[in-house]
Amino acid sequence: MSEIIQIDQDHREVVRGLVKDSSVICSDTSAPDVFVHIITKDDTAELFKGDGTVVPKMTRTRFHVFRRNPGNDPFSATVTVTDLPAAAVARADTLVAAFSLVKHKPGALKAKKAAKKQAKKKVAKKAKKSAKKSAKKRG
Repeated sequence: MSEIIQIDQDHREVVRGLVKDSSVICSDTSAPDVFVHIITKDDTAELFKGDGTVVPKMTRTRFHVFRRNPGNDPFSATVTVTDLPAAAVARADTLVAAFSLVKHKPGALKAKKAAKKQAKKKVAKKAKKSAKKSAKKRG
């Protein structure tokens, strides 16, 4: 399921309860200095146009729109919230794609590399087991 949330200077905050793991992407802003804060219990993300993040399931999420340059000009942002697929492979691919959209802090990719290494080990282990089974069948 996907939801498009419109936030503007008159309605600056929207609160949603996300039941499933979701990707959140700031798909459009009215100006380059407009951004959206995504606030959850454990994390806060600042998204400009084209940025995204992943929000875990069963999370209360607040969306706030801000503008860096003060003034009386109207401003707005569009945020797209999409449930991530339940299938493990499709979910992993979507998470990797969504993760690549996030602006990372220095050293933040080390965790990603460790997770990737662990996933490769699991895949290699499964491949090894299936190879043994097929070798036994050939007998």
